[in-house]
Parts: sequence; structure tokens; C-alpha cells
Amino acid sequence: MERSLIETYILYKTNPDNDGKEDSFFVSTFGFSLKELRQAKKHRPEWAKEVLELRRARYAEKLGDVDKALFQAAKCGDTKAADLLYRRFDGWNPRVVEQTNNFYNFSDIVKELKGTHGARRSQ
Repeated sequence: MERSLIETYILYKTNPDNDGKEDSFFVSTFGFSLKELRQAKKHRPEWAKEVLELRRARYAEKLGDVDKALFQAAKCGDTKAADLLYRRFDGWNPRVVEQTNNFYNFSDIVKELKGTHGARRSQ
């Protein structure tokens, strides 16, 4: 069974070795014209989504290895790796925590100052 132009193109685009290569390179390599490729893309507009899904599936196993290395680095005391782990898996954002802490700390400071000034005035 022969693959269609768009199926060939999708397989071509899922290969990271082809990143950055122009469509003109694809058509000259596989014997199609740019007009034929444009028409095929037009008839199958979801082609880019298919490429993305296929690339994600292709690298899912390798991303697991990256996650393992990240866990190991964090376990060994790499604070940047630990920070990235919390961001990646818990959706943690330290800026929000800092802003919240600063807000509460600032409020506490203002309350203390008001209490101190009030105590001095009453003396």
C-alpha cells in the first residue's frame, strides 16, 4: 500500500532531523510539487496536530528518563532541579508564594508599627 502525500509529509515532520527544513526540500526529496503539498494540507488541516501528537508519543519514554534524572539531581541537593520538579509536577510557582508571604509580612509590619505608634501616643 502506497502512502498518500500528506501521510508521507506527516511522517517526515515527526522526525526531528527534519526540523527547520523548508517544504521545498520535502517536495524535491519525495518528488511532489509545492502546489500538491499545499492542496493536501488544505484538505487535511489537522495535519500539524497529528504531527505534534506523534512526536509527543515518540518522546514520551525518553521524557520519563529526563524526569528520573531530574528527581535524582534534586535528591542529591540540586536546588534548581528541586524547584523545577515542584513547578512541573505540583504546578508550584514560587513568585506567588513570595508575593503572598511579602503581603502578609508587610501587613504584619504595618500592624506592629500602628501598635507601636499607638502605644507611644497613649503614654
